[in-house]
Amino acid sequence: MNECDGGSVEQLEYRKLIKVLEQVAEARQGALYPVLAEALAVHLGWIDAFVAENPAYLAPGGPGEEQYLTMFRPDFVEEYAERWRSTNPFASPDGVACLTRHGVATLGRLRLRATGPERDFADTFLHRNGIDDMLKIVVRSRTTGAVSTLGVPFDGARRAIGPGDRLMAATLGPLLSPYFDADRPPGR
Repeated sequence: MNECDGGSVEQLEYRKLIKVLEQVAEARQGALYPVLAEALAVHLGWIDAFVAENPAYLAPGGPGEEQYLTMFRPDFVEEYAERWRSTNPFASPDGVACLTRHGVATLGRLRLRATGPERDFADTFLHRNGIDDMLKIVVRSRTTGAVSTLGVPFDGARRAIGPGDRLMAATLGPLLSPYFDADRPPGR
């Protein structure tokens, strides 16, 4: 099964998804990211998460400036932005195609056809920082068209990304879209 296969969310998983969305719905705009990260950790077991707002490789109309909402150390984010962003496999033609078509991709699957520098991104930068695989989920504002991606890193000690994780990610992205609308009033 790949991240693009169909499937259905089991009842228990559906309840977990609803819990995530309930917590997100209660968040005020400035608190959206920390609430989302905590809800994903508590209900889905996705321990970490980060948001890249308006990623240049998916935004309509060009390169745009990325903004990161993350609990990663500032030096990790700085090194990524300065050295590794151009070799991120999610920004490769395969990565963009999968994210655009299906709204979700995994680093493990993209790595199979990655270039040398893209493999270095995974093997050198991410592994050095304890990340063995990563889910990337597209969240597109329906009102503005702005794009965010939700990244969920996994390390091998916890568990691998399974079919249920990919299915949950593909389901979650569109459901989160209303909460990422730029004109969303606080508290709604």
